[in-house]
Amino acid sequence: MDTRLLIRSTSAILLIAALWLAWWIFGRSPEAQIRAAQASLMTAIEDRDWDEITAFLADSYTDAYGNNRETAILHGKKLLGGFYTLSILSDQTGVRAAKGQGMVQTMIRLEGNGIGYSHTVLGRVNQLSEPWIFHWSNPGIWPWDWQVTMIHNDQVR
Repeated sequence: MDTRLLIRSTSAILLIAALWLAWWIFGRSPEAQIRAAQASLMTAIEDRDWDEITAFLADSYTDAYGNNRETAILHGKKLLGGFYTLSILSDQTGVRAAKGQGMVQTMIRLEGNGIGYSHTVLGRVNQLSEPWIFHWSNPGIWPWDWQVTMIHNDQVR
């Protein structure tokens, strides 16, 4: 095989891969970025990966239940810490997004086994008929910098 042909072919493949990667990083719509961030957050919650969950919550996080970032993590650890297994089934009923901000409305159902508060949490979450609303913001330029600024459900007091 001709060495120049091999070099040109390899260069073309690398260029195509670089262009695809650049599109994937910078070319996806804000809606696609938020959908990906929401899915990653749900996986982190299922795994009870508190470092990753903390990274998803904005420093300015607040919610209708009086939590800030730190107290939300503490309450999450208390309520979800007793689960041996946890699966989150979500139906993203609506995603609205613009550059730098967005909102996800999703029905959430939980499946799992555990001790302590786990059965109470399953029963309470699964009886809700209103969607959870996640408010997202991305103050940076990177598509992976999305953070949750607020979570609420009108039926939770």
